[in-house]
Amino acid sequence: MALVDMLGERNVPPEVAQLFQAVEREYGFVPNILRVMAHCPDLVTVFVPLWAQVYKSPSIGPRLRALAALGTAKAQDCTYCVAHMTASARRAGVAEEQISAVGDLLDVREAFEDREALILETADVLTRDPDGVTDELRARLTAEFGADEIVNIVLAIGMYNLTSRFLKALAIDVESVFDAAAPQPTTA
Repeated sequence: MALVDMLGERNVPPEVAQLFQAVEREYGFVPNILRVMAHCPDLVTVFVPLWAQVYKSPSIGPRLRALAALGTAKAQDCTYCVAHMTASARRAGVAEEQISAVGDLLDVREAFEDREALILETADVLTRDPDGVTDELRARLTAEFGADEIVNIVLAIGMYNLTSRFLKALAIDVESVFDAAAPQPTTA
């Protein structure tokens, strides 16, 4: 149960209600994180557009961004984030075997191409230790990606770290919509 109540459309100012409506049109539901952030209308109305722009920025594309997010979520061990980012990774075309590999850098190197594995490594390193991004890792990033891609990758990882820490500190539960989205075991 969340540390603070989640607010519904009837309990928020008009500008937040409009934001909720726009988010619901795009995603089909209003995420619990936004229902909690709604306690600070001035922040949620600025945070959501910033987050959306980072999430939609074309420099790295949906697949690489989904991997940066999922790698961060797994490194944070954030249940809410893993649920959301697993769904995002599926929408971006990441295979179930690859999703399962995220979080184990040895498995990642086998399951992903070099660029994708490098993003997952960066997400893991940056999440676990902000000072862990070595000159060697920076050199590999520079050899593989352009400046705009590196900025977007690191900014996405940073944003997902911010949101996962917020979610975990406030004990915000994942939405029930993700219960049905979990992969179902296959029977042979």
